[in-house]
Amino acid sequence: MNDQITTELIKRFSEEYNKDYINKIMENSITENGIENSCIDRKIIEENQPIFNIELPDSKRYDQKDNFRCWIYSGLNFIQYDMAKNLNIDLKKFSLSNNYIAFFDKLEKSNNTYENIINIENTDWEYINKNNILEYCVAEGGHWQWFVSIVNKYGIMPYEYMPDVYESLQVQNITNLFSDKVKKDCIKLLEAKRKSDNIIELRKIKEIFLQENYSFLSKILGEPKTKFNYEYKDKDSKYIKYIDMSPMEFKNRFLTINLNNFISIADIPMYNKKYYKLYREKYLGNVYKNSYVEFLNLPISDIKNLAIKQLKDNLPVYIRINLRKFRDCKSGVLDTRLYNYKKSFDIDLLTKEEALNTHDIYPHHCMTICGVNLLEDGTPQRWKIEDSYGTNEKIDGYYVMNDNYFDEFVLQSIIDKKYLSEEQQKMLNQNFIEFEIKDPF
Repeated sequence: MNDQITTELIKRFSEEYNKDYINKIMENSITENGIENSCIDRKIIEENQPIFNIELPDSKRYDQKDNFRCWIYSGLNFIQYDMAKNLNIDLKKFSLSNNYIAFFDKLEKSNNTYENIINIENTDWEYINKNNILEYCVAEGGHWQWFVSIVNKYGIMPYEYMPDVYESLQVQNITNLFSDKVKKDCIKLLEAKRKSDNIIELRKIKEIFLQENYSFLSKILGEPKTKFNYEYKDKDSKYIKYIDMSPMEFKNRFLTINLNNFISIADIPMYNKKYYKLYREKYLGNVYKNSYVEFLNLPISDIKNLAIKQLKDNLPVYIRINLRKFRDCKSGVLDTRLYNYKKSFDIDLLTKEEALNTHDIYPHHCMTICGVNLLEDGTPQRWKIEDSYGTNEKIDGYYVMNDNYFDEFVLQSIIDKKYLSEEQQKMLNQNFIEFEIKDPF
């Protein structure tokens, strides 16, 4: 055997390819219409009807456009059911400010980064780069724990009092500029730290950087209000007004769900993750020491059972998912049988474990489960998934996810720990195993 591809080998490949006339039919179809249009199985779309026997009320759809704040929108989708009920306001007319959360998320991420630099023992670039301390330090994305940490510290703002602005619906400019600024600050901090380990002096420098960051973010996203007069009409058309309400007062008065009771449950069946263990990600966070990315690793069947319990109590389920395979945005269907790739190309596809081990999938998107259709024996058949990209695609902005898609591509869910079994709750008391930022999770 030659270690190179030869012309003789190419000739043999071509002869083999042209023996089967179906190959040319598929070639003509795909080159003309694309892979998905040629391989889609319409019967699978028909099977996934948007009907659910457990379903939360429809809410107003957010549209994140070109920002990466799905984790914030999913958090807002999660809490708005409770807040709308307590305000007695029509859920379809109620929305909360993602821009407010994003402002303080970025400010806190910069502080977290500075503190990581101030407190690390090894200031060598090799160590810093190996541990990815700066690479993703103020990225736009996020996690449930980060959403909760901001809400706990800064409260919640109605959308009308800190709405989207030009740059809040994009990601490129603000992320690039802010990342440059914070990383430049860290270089200055490192230089100062190498000369002196005096924490008081280093934090004086940090405070100057934070003041600059507050000004930077205010110019681009708008300065957050500390007080606002909240006016609305409730479901009974009654006019209501609250004077000089702070975002924290708004949260404490109308959010009755305790977000701290909700924990991250993941299904990460990869080579370095064991089931029934607790894991924590190194370095990344927004509120320093109060926003660790943590999860309990459980089999997917356990996650489904917990999600169903939560939905039955009229609570949505926040999830992190890989959404880049077997998706039809036109019909809104997510199903691993949707495109017949195996027969069309005669290839084997990756299992979930294989995909995680090879970094082929990771939880790049956050959404909210707001319904499920159960068979007579209680087995889930399909799930209703609320997205944050408006209503132009899918079914009024939501997906119908077949249960087989849940198995393969749902990687994390947020569950009230009261739904966990006694045995699962005991697992929360074990020590965390730290893992690297470069892991798919």
